[in-house]
Amino acid sequence: MNKRKIINITLIVFSVIGVLLLIKYDVMGRLYDIIELQVAQNKSNQTDDNTQGEIIYETMIDKDGNEFVIEMEKVIGEDEDGNKVEMYVDTAEAIIIYDYMYKGKITKIKDNKIYFTVDMEQKEGTSHSFKDVNDYEIIYDIDSYNLELDARSGYSVTDSLIYDYQSFYKAEGLQFFSR
Repeated sequence: MNKRKIINITLIVFSVIGVLLLIKYDVMGRLYDIIELQVAQNKSNQTDDNTQGEIIYETMIDKDGNEFVIEMEKVIGEDEDGNKVEMYVDTAEAIIIYDYMYKGKITKIKDNKIYFTVDMEQKEGTSHSFKDVNDYEIIYDIDSYNLELDARSGYSVTDSLIYDYQSFYKAEGLQFFSR
C-alpha cells in the first residue's frame, strides 16, 4: 500500500512538472503553428493539383482610380460540403505579408501618434508565441496609415487599428489606454 502511494505521488509530481514545462516553453503554441502551416501547405498543394489551365483577365480599379489587370487561372476545388466548385485564382507570384505583433504599453498619444513601449514581440515564424525582449519604443504615426476601407477594391488593402472588435480612425480614440 505504501509503494502505491509513492508511485501515485511520483506520477502526480512528474505530471505537474511536465505541464509546467509545456507552458514555459510554449509547446502547444508551437504545435498549433506547425499544424496551421501544414494545413495551409496542404490547401495550396490541393489547389495546384486541381488546376484546369483556362486563363482569364479581369480589370479592376485601385483606391487611387488607376486601372490594373489581374491574370487568373481556372481551378476546380471543393467547398466545405465536399461539392466541386469552379473558381479562378490569381496567377501572380504570391506575396508574403508579414504581420508583427507586440505586447507592451501605450505610453502616450500626441499629434495623432501612438508611443508604444514593447515588452514582448512575436517569435519569428509563429503566430501565437511571444518572446521577452529588452524594452524599446515604437512610434506609430497614424497619419501615414490608410485606415479608410475602399469598397471599390476587390481586396482589403487597408491598415487597421482595432481594439475589442472596434475600429479606430484616429489615435485620440485610444487615449484611454495611455492613462
